[in-house]
Amino acid sequence: MADSPMVSSPTFSSNSIPFSDDESASFNQLPPLIDVPLSSLRSPETGSDNNSKGLLQNQTRKKVSDLLLQHVRNGKLQHGGINKVANELNICRQRVSRIWSIAKYQLDVGQPVDVQCQWKGKCGRKRTPIDTEKMAGVPFNRRKNMRALGYAMEVSKSTVHRWLQLKEIRRHSNAIKPLLSEEGELKRLKFCVDHVVAQSIPLNPTFHDFYDHIHIDEKWFEISKKSTTFYALLTEADPYRTVQNKSFIPKIMFLAAVGRPRYGVDGELMWDGKIGIFPFTYLAAAQRASKNRPAGTMEVKPIPNITREVMLRMLLTKVLPAIKEKWPCSSRNIIIQQDNAKPHVDGSDLHFLQAATEGEWNIKLKFQPPNSPDLDVLDLGFFRAIDSLQDQSAPRSLDDLISAVTTAFEELSPEKLNNVFLTLQGVMCQVLATNGGNQFKIPHIGKTKLVRQGTLPQNLGVSIEVFQKAHAFLQERM
Repeated sequence: MADSPMVSSPTFSSNSIPFSDDESASFNQLPPLIDVPLSSLRSPETGSDNNSKGLLQNQTRKKVSDLLLQHVRNGKLQHGGINKVANELNICRQRVSRIWSIAKYQLDVGQPVDVQCQWKGKCGRKRTPIDTEKMAGVPFNRRKNMRALGYAMEVSKSTVHRWLQLKEIRRHSNAIKPLLSEEGELKRLKFCVDHVVAQSIPLNPTFHDFYDHIHIDEKWFEISKKSTTFYALLTEADPYRTVQNKSFIPKIMFLAAVGRPRYGVDGELMWDGKIGIFPFTYLAAAQRASKNRPAGTMEVKPIPNITREVMLRMLLTKVLPAIKEKWPCSSRNIIIQQDNAKPHVDGSDLHFLQAATEGEWNIKLKFQPPNSPDLDVLDLGFFRAIDSLQDQSAPRSLDDLISAVTTAFEELSPEKLNNVFLTLQGVMCQVLATNGGNQFKIPHIGKTKLVRQGTLPQNLGVSIEVFQKAHAFLQERM
């Protein structure tokens, strides 16, 4: 077969394609191909600085405006300036002209030149508007996740996610609150009214400073949680945790006792407010030998049932001695506040009264209103802070768990404890505003910011209108 007289190109060669006689005859009639450098295929309309829609990138637009301003004399663009910039940057003249129109208007009105693209948010597919009436008609039990809400609203899950990103809807984490009876609401209301300093009424109702109060409460701490979250590298293996029975993870109940920290005139810390945290445990001899210890070794065991006798023994042997040892004030009049759990000791218990009045001390036990964990600083936030620190450790035994919880208790800053007492006063304000109810959010006043500014108040108060309304409501129903 004779060679084709065609001129070879960088891409195709006649030697690489077999042709029949008929095909060769017709192929010879085609005009010869011309070698064209690939670099010359780029046209001004499809420059490398353009995006997929032909829009110049902001950097190029800035470069165009800078070059145009170099051709400005006495407030006017020199003749041929647009063509020079277009040829220099190899872009379309009309686009350079549009950029100059924007820059010229900004110069005329005295604004700084800014020719960045303004298409963001003004182009593309229009957003799907949210039908607020339709969403309000969807019950909350069908709004627990994006997929369920999207199905109820007849839109895609991505649309619901877009609504959330645009803050057209909000995510709400809902916690069950204790059920309050009418009597319980009145007790909560009276509790908060009684903690308003009488001398501050009626000009500026202010809550008691709680410097003579100690809050005690109990909490279970586990060696490990059933489920937890870790952050790992892409190449790391997932943590592997095992336990014999997930329903019987070793745990210990602790009793914590805290007061409000004391600060001097210049802000120096006088007392950190920590009485102590005490585990409900006992020592027992191991009945059988194992690879970890021989038989007869004394081991720490959690007390399985916390009864009133156990609680009384804890108060007499741990809490009261720690209070008398660490209490910073010369005044020995102290109120211990506890919740209404059945094992808790009554303030009229003879054994407690005898120990609480020894050495000219006057320590009293007082119950907080029923179903009111929000009126206790430990349940209000301090236990959560302890749990967060303790969760960062990895205890392998009950001894390790006791050490981890105790260390977390000691490491918590007095400032955090003082902030929780201020939060308690804020909760009391909300209780007064809702006539003893609990249908409110925990108030936040930005305490960390106020500390930096040096304007954190020592005590919070309540408005005269709210106090008078709550006091009148209480008088009508008592």
